[in-house]
Amino acid sequence: FIEAFLRIVPDVSAAAAAARRHAERGLELDAMDPFVNFTMGRVHWLTDDAATARHWLTRATTINPNYAQGFYASGFTSMLMGDAAATETAIEAALDLSPIDPLLYGMYGVRAQMLLQQQDYAAAARWANKAATAPGAHHLIALIAVAACGLAGEDQQARRWSLAARSKRQDVSSGDYSRAFPIRNGDARLRIETELRRFGF
Repeated sequence: FIEAFLRIVPDVSAAAAAARRHAERGLELDAMDPFVNFTMGRVHWLTDDAATARHWLTRATTINPNYAQGFYASGFTSMLMGDAAATETAIEAALDLSPIDPLLYGMYGVRAQMLLQQQDYAAAARWANKAATAPGAHHLIALIAVAACGLAGEDQQARRWSLAARSKRQDVSSGDYSRAFPIRNGDARLRIETELRRFGF
């Protein structure tokens, strides 16, 4: 999944197919394993099928109501669909359950992206800064910070995150952002892509 999502292998389609195959095999072995359901949910991000992803992620957190990463992934899916209330509920649950989670950068990044869709750019920038400075943050998280800081009028900070994004992946582009985060809100997506292009992506 990570190889496909971050596009870090030459054949992204093969990586996505392998992720799907492993998720299906996991379900055959134990359909009640929350991680397997989480994995199947995230696989559907790769095919821009948020509704099906939501089904599997709901299963994951129903099986294990203490599964922080399951709630994070649910929040990510709700963010893609533009459901602000569900996004915040899921991310708040994830942070309550695991305040120093290894995917903390993702949790903060989801919140920042939902705020971008709501055009609350100052708050989006605050959470994007937190996301991009969290351990493990990758180049896509830096792009969220570029867009959020730029739209908030914090160009100096946006340039800082631009350098960080390129240091992590030299060929990173606004297209990488849009493929990883295919948000349904077309106006918000256009604003974010335009801002990323302003900083050379």
